[in-house]
Amino acid sequence: MRASAVRGMVERRSRGAFALWVALYTLLAVLPLPLALISLDPGRGFWINLSIAFGFVGLAMFGLQFVMVARTFVVVHPVGMDLVLGFHRQMAYLATLLVFAHPIILFLVDSRFLGLLDVFTSPLRAKFAVSSCVLLLVLIGLSVFRQRLRIRYETWQITHAVIAVAVVITALLHVLLVGYYVREWWEQLLWIVLSVAFIGLGVWVRLLKPALRQRRPWVVESIEREAGVTTITIHPRDRVPEFAPGVPHEHPHDHEGGRGPADMASGLATRPFRFEPGQFAWLQARRSAFALTYHPFSISSSAEHPERISFAIKEHDHFSRDIADLQPGDRMFVDGPFGAFVLPPTGPLVLIGAGVGVTPLLSMLETLADRRDTRRCEIWLGNRDEASIPGRAELDMLTTRLDLEVVHVLSRPTDAWAGARGHVDAAFVTSRLPQVASGSTFCICGPDVMMDDIEAALSAAGVHRDAIRSERFGMV
Repeated sequence: MRASAVRGMVERRSRGAFALWVALYTLLAVLPLPLALISLDPGRGFWINLSIAFGFVGLAMFGLQFVMVARTFVVVHPVGMDLVLGFHRQMAYLATLLVFAHPIILFLVDSRFLGLLDVFTSPLRAKFAVSSCVLLLVLIGLSVFRQRLRIRYETWQITHAVIAVAVVITALLHVLLVGYYVREWWEQLLWIVLSVAFIGLGVWVRLLKPALRQRRPWVVESIEREAGVTTITIHPRDRVPEFAPGVPHEHPHDHEGGRGPADMASGLATRPFRFEPGQFAWLQARRSAFALTYHPFSISSSAEHPERISFAIKEHDHFSRDIADLQPGDRMFVDGPFGAFVLPPTGPLVLIGAGVGVTPLLSMLETLADRRDTRRCEIWLGNRDEASIPGRAELDMLTTRLDLEVVHVLSRPTDAWAGARGHVDAAFVTSRLPQVASGSTFCICGPDVMMDDIEAALSAAGVHRDAIRSERFGMV
């Protein structure tokens, strides 16, 4: 995710929440600095002490990387998972620069330090340092060139986690063997607290959370295929689904006492799954809940009926292809919901998507229909041809339940196509703006290039930045 994209999302989200989030991150990142700034050895000089300070901050930042990818509600909810992962990538580059600045400064100050690069004759502490740096380069390289190297997402997930842990462990061993900044009791206490915190986080993410999910599996209810997209509907194993897909339902709050269908479903042994329309979840099919290979997908069904949720998934990687082999009754695990790309509470809506980017937009519209919302809605969707329009039947049905106008834009339609031709781009959006209801909020989901183009066009047309929301589903 580019820095400009991250800045744009920050501008359209809670600035106060993001400022607090960044302040806390910065505090934790510089927490080890007292180790390098207190009781300095004057004989070492400014540059050597500065290089060590860089190393400490870089190491702390790599430790915080585990916090950002842990998918914990406290970290993700204030700003959204897409922004967290974008920030995670950028901080990885910055941390890498700081870590490598540490030995480079040492080499420039005193060429004798170059001898530590000889792993055959150098002391063990230097061997750990070199190992950590080499592993770090491998980690960054695999992440940046994963698609070019055609590394499967599941393989990358596992290797990324293993190498990242190895980078931090070898770096910590280097610090401990150097020993210069861990002699005092308070220095040792600080490292113990940090280590316990990161170990505790690992236990929570890899053991406790999966154990809870293992006790609450979901079951595949149905699988439907349309326009190259597989829609999978699942429900908790101990719940009996009451409703069929695509059929209008009663509003939950119409029931006596405010108890909706989710609360009245039989087998109510677990807390109902709740989500906001537009959010996504991480899925694992068939395997153990402890497996590392979860995949993020947007929820396409109504948030008013969380007792059963649907995902529209396009075949693009190994997990998506495996969806074709799923059968009703197969077990799945769900980690979520996540995401700050949610339905605006009031005002007219303009939903803009391309391809499978319609998924979270469908969830918004389905939710509005179940809530009997009367606001004005438009949805502009870009696809290749008539046969590649996902969710077309659902959209046709939603036009009978909402004040909704659907505009399909096809880049390669047949001669029989009477609708719009071309792409959902800046030119198309600009041409449509004069007819848009005043005070509309624009919700965009699709490829990054398309969203960048549309966001720029909306801003140039005078649309307030708070009225532009986007979901970058290509974040992983």
